[in-house]
Amino acid sequence: MGETEGEQERRRRLSLGERFKKLTERNLALVLILYVSSAVTAVSTFITAYVTGGHWYQQHFDWQAGEYAKLAKLHAGYTLDKFEEQLGRPSIQIAINKTSLGGLTQNTFQPRPEYWVDAVTDPRNRVVAYAVTSCSSDFTPSFTYWDDQHNRYMTVSLNETAFASAFPSIRDVGTVTTDFSGSMGPKYYFAIKPSNAYSINRSYAWGVSNVCPWKAIKPTHSSGTWVSWFNSQVQRFHTGGYELRVQAKEVDRLGRDLMSEYAINTYAETAPTVDFGIYPEQIGADPMLIPPALSKLADNGPPS
Repeated sequence: MGETEGEQERRRRLSLGERFKKLTERNLALVLILYVSSAVTAVSTFITAYVTGGHWYQQHFDWQAGEYAKLAKLHAGYTLDKFEEQLGRPSIQIAINKTSLGGLTQNTFQPRPEYWVDAVTDPRNRVVAYAVTSCSSDFTPSFTYWDDQHNRYMTVSLNETAFASAFPSIRDVGTVTTDFSGSMGPKYYFAIKPSNAYSINRSYAWGVSNVCPWKAIKPTHSSGTWVSWFNSQVQRFHTGGYELRVQAKEVDRLGRDLMSEYAINTYAETAPTVDFGIYPEQIGADPMLIPPALSKLADNGPPS
């Protein structure tokens, strides 16, 4: 009795399977290659998933350490290329001044929504001043400088170090500069430590800027107190206008109390032999140069 077409098809499939089985039994090298290929594919898939997942996790939950590492590699005096290597291209570039250093450019970076970096460069693309401003209470980079008054290194951390805690080290030599706006309230308060031989002729500054929110530590005064204090100091020092610059030791008790209620959100330093006078408006990122969608001035400064 002859085979049906279905039986013939089943025999052909069986024959193909048998031939492959015999081939692999005779050729162990082929079996090994197939096994290794499958294993490599599985491992590659796992590694890709692991790297992708790790990158996503770092970007969303463990991003601070990577950003701190970037900032630790930067200092005033380095080239703009070094800053771009760590932070990418600046979001804003604008010519700001002509000084003894030549024409200066303000380069403002926003590596992440949580913070700004500002770098002022000279015609040779050397960064002559550098500032970091944190907009997030979870972003607390630390910066260290030499305190010649106490012969030790001092550290300030954004959104952690109280503004007034800087005064003990600069009480006799530093200055405090502030600026007020009738429509926006305080624009910034900075303590400035001028250069000297101990700091290798670098100047340092730290304070609060309205480019980012202020983090309250122990607020006991309303924003109205800031206004009245500023007005009284303008009259006291006969400065007029909306800018005030005084010796740190001249700041009265109320001023120190106000400044102790908030953590600094900005740190800045200059290259050797440069001072902060190169900034035309305020130290660090200038909110007037930042698009309104990215700089929410109404949300910043002390509470009303």
